[in-house]
Amino acid sequence: MQMGLLTQNDSTMFRGYFKEMAKLLGISVLYQYPIDMDFTIYAEETPKGFSEEIQIDIIFDENPKITTLRKYGWVSEVPDDKPYMATLPYDTKNLCKGCRISIVPPQPLSGKRTFVVTDIQAGLEFPDSWVCKLAPVFKDKVPPEKLDKYKKKDKVFMNFDAGQEKTR
Repeated sequence: MQMGLLTQNDSTMFRGYFKEMAKLLGISVLYQYPIDMDFTIYAEETPKGFSEEIQIDIIFDENPKITTLRKYGWVSEVPDDKPYMATLPYDTKNLCKGCRISIVPPQPLSGKRTFVVTDIQAGLEFPDSWVCKLAPVFKDKVPPEKLDKYKKKDKVFMNFDAGQEKTR
């Protein structure tokens, strides 16, 4: 019997173990992959559209350890600047940069949190899961009544004292 060699049956079994672990210890999220990608003039990929939401179980780490980040080469010089991490099953459909993961909270008072995959890593031999670096997606919408105030281009509004507006 040789030790240290993984066979195809072992890797399939370990991938099943990960799915079971994610179901028991992880969280259930909504996953979307980009249908088509567009490129900017700076060669940045921007998704044109996303697939239907697929429910999967993942391991989500909001505050990863520095040793874990070093393992994947994701360490920054500032120790407070740590990315979010998610470990996804190996057979996640069309996993790539730009995929979205939405966490639906158990209480209905707050909205779902959406993250985008920015980097993907895995083990070297027979990986049983993918480790992804995530960035939050913020949806800031300015109410139209605030924009109406600045529609005229002949005046510049600046707040100097106690909310009074002065023009140049």
